Amino acid sequence: LEFITVLTPDGAINDKGSQFAGMMRYDARMAVEEALKEKDLYIGKQPNKMRLGLCSRSGDVLEPMITPQWYVKCDGMAKRSTDAVRNGELTIRPKEQEKTWFQWLDNIRDWCVSRQLWWGHQIPACGQKV
Repeated sequence: LEFITVLTPDGAINDKGSQFAGMMRYDARMAVEEALKEKDLYIGKQPNKMRLGLCSRSGDVLEPMITPQWYVKCDGMAKRSTDAVRNGELTIRPKEQEKTWFQWLDNIRDWCVSRQLWWGHQIPACGQKV
């Protein structure tokens, strides 16, 4: 099945949202309720115990949205980093932290940078001029 997204990145209803297009999601919820009442299709509300995902920064409800994901392949970089410590080219201090270094980098996974960007986290990237 095709994934249909009805939200814009800023939380408004997009053009697939029919008469509710352009409304912010919270306003659209109330408008949908009113539209159901007008058509005599509204049944009612009742408490529903559920946990909503909340943003740790703003407290906003996290709306599920399918978006493209971008990854950085990390295994090559991790191997070069562990090899550098193993062959003495790089020293980890204090030495007791080598175990953590190897545990982390020997089990590295690709890094989903699109999620970092979405939430405004900085990515430790640098440029190099040749």
